[in-house]
Formats: sequence, C-alpha cells, structure tokens
Amino acid sequence: MLKFVGRCVIVMLCLGLALSTAAFAENRVGATTLTPMAGFQLFDGGMDLDDGGSFGLALGYNITPTWAIETDVRFTSTENAAGLDIDVWTFGLSGLYHFQPEQAFNPYLAAGVGGMVYDLDGTSSDDEDFMGYWGGGFKYAMTDNAALRLDLRHILDGRTDNRLRRGDSSTIRHHLSAMLGLSFQFGGASARPVIERIAAPAATAAAVPAQPVDNDGDGVTDRNDKCPETPAGVRVTAEGCPVDSDSDGVFDYLDACPDTPAGTAVDARGCAKPVAKIASLTLNLLFGVDQARVTSAHSAELALAADFIARYPGYDVIVAGHTDDQGSAAYNKELSLRRAVNVRQALIDNYGVAPEQIVAHGHGEIKPVASNASTAGRAQNRRVEINIMSR
Repeated sequence: MLKFVGRCVIVMLCLGLALSTAAFAENRVGATTLTPMAGFQLFDGGMDLDDGGSFGLALGYNITPTWAIETDVRFTSTENAAGLDIDVWTFGLSGLYHFQPEQAFNPYLAAGVGGMVYDLDGTSSDDEDFMGYWGGGFKYAMTDNAALRLDLRHILDGRTDNRLRRGDSSTIRHHLSAMLGLSFQFGGASARPVIERIAAPAATAAAVPAQPVDNDGDGVTDRNDKCPETPAGVRVTAEGCPVDSDSDGVFDYLDACPDTPAGTAVDARGCAKPVAKIASLTLNLLFGVDQARVTSAHSAELALAADFIARYPGYDVIVAGHTDDQGSAAYNKELSLRRAVNVRQALIDNYGVAPEQIVAHGHGEIKPVASNASTAGRAQNRRVEINIMSR
C-alpha cells in the first residue's frame, strides 16, 4: 500500500513539473477547485493502528481571493495490533485562508470539522467519531488553472463512538496527515484591477492628427463640399460640384456636347436642339439662403406649374433656374441647377409629369430680368421658370 501511495506521489510531482510554466496565477473569485491527493496518515500511538497510505479528493470554492471553503473525503487502509484490516474514512468541511493569492507560491492555513469512520473488514462493526482539525500548506501555481498542493493536518479525533476502544479511556486522539495533490481551478473572475496606461505628454503631442473627411473622394473635404455626393472621378469646382464648362446647365460628365455656345437651348444630353419657346411661367418660389430643397411651402406654386404643363401635352418642358449676382458665377450656376433639378423631381414625384417630358437647366446669374443693383431687382432675378418648348 505504501509503495503504491509513493508511486502516486511521484506521478503527481512529474505531472506538476510537466504542467509548470511561468504563468502568473491567482485565486479567482467564484472559481471552483478540484484536488485529487495522495499521502500518509499517522495514527495516535495509543490506538494500536499502523500508519497507512491515504487517498483523497477535495472540492472547494473561492469566496474571495484569500478566503475559500472546501469539503473533502479521504481514505486510509490500515490494520490493528490483532492484524484486522481497517478502512478509515475521513469527511471534512473546512475554511482556508491564503496569504499570497496573487503569487505563484501561495501558503495557506486551514481549519474545519467533520467525522471519521473506522470500518473493520469482514464485520458489521464500525466506529464513528466526531473530529476537528487544523493545519496548513501551500499551493504552487504551474499554470493559471493548476497548482501543486501540499496539505498538512493535525486531526483531533473526538472518540465519540467507543466500539473499538478496548479499554482506551482517552476522549481525544491526535493524528497527523500529510497529502500531496494537484489542485485544478475552474471558472471565476480575476480580482486584479485593470490598469489603464496613459501615454506621456510627449507621445500625445506626436500623435498623428485626424485627417479631414472627403466621402465622395473629389478632393474637396465634406466641410467645404457643396455637392458631397459627386460620382467618383468627376472633375469638380472649388465648391466640390461637377464642372459645366459650356454653362449650358448640364454637367460635363453628363454633357454629350460640352462646347455648346452660351445661351443655346440644349436637350438632356447637353446638345443644342432646334426648339422654340411656346409659353413660359415664372414661379414664385422662395428658397432660403444657399438652399435648394423643395418643401411643402412650395406646394401651391408647384400645383400651378403642373396645371400649366398639363395644357401642353406633347411638348417638352424646361425647368430653368436663375439667381442674382451675389456670390461667384460658378457657384450661382450650380445653385440654380440644384433648385431646378429639385423642382423637376417634385413635379415628377407628386404631380405625375412624365420624366422624359421635362428637363432641368441652371443658368445662374447670366439671364437677369431686372437690375441686380437693387434688392427688388435681385429678388426678381432669383426665379424658377417653366418653359414650354416645341420639339
């Protein structure tokens, strides 16, 4: 029996060395521990029992990094002076206090209560005693989840059952237990504080500044881009809007005739067409400064425009946008086109005008109907016209 126990101890030591790493282990809060053990039990000399090899299994729970509770069962095979085999079972519930729960080498103290059962083989007689114990040991972490454990105990056997006493008048017997095992830790949470490292001021000063955003990739940052959704690869103005070199109201990237003379009426492709104006309606549409969005406030004028267009079925319709001369000519041209495009789309979406019948042109400030020298004149020049054209 002792040889077998010795072999178990050697196996545990070898396994512990095989698992050993430089891991910085700790007792994790809420973790469950399971510890198989093997060792020796030294009985009080007054009981005439041989010392014997022991096996045990402990199940524990870490309440805090330092405090844990544990229950265990141990078995020792021995014999008395008469040569009778006796199996000794020990059951305990203990509390453990760890001194260095965040270090690889972690000594501890333990104390608890339980019971001992002396079972005579081949008989129905047994001896059941209350016992208490105290002791200590250490755990040496080999990984984050495994530790080599040495456990030493002084057992106080209460001798509450006297079937085996045979004249033994003592009420307490003293036993010693030495066990070596491997303690495995499952689950739980680390109690170590999370340390946030703050960069030195010099490193912060050297940080790369955030780059300006240019979502449409046209070379004009979104902050300054008047047309933030320009298609990729399109040449743009300083305001970020597509270029219209011939000022015909059709952007170059859509213009099949990019050199149309100024003032020439063009079709949706930007090419001149032999058309004549049949009728024209000037809309009283008020837009906010630098705004082109059509709102519900424009509904009455748009309804008039739709009725006007309906009188000329089969004719082409041009929505022409105009501005005053405040601001750059290039930007005013782009602004007038945006307004015309939005009016065209509103007539298609809300009033049933056929898309193929209507186009939008932006003329900017080049076709004033009044002097831009006065406030009243500039107000007249900021207009949207509905022009009925022959085909």
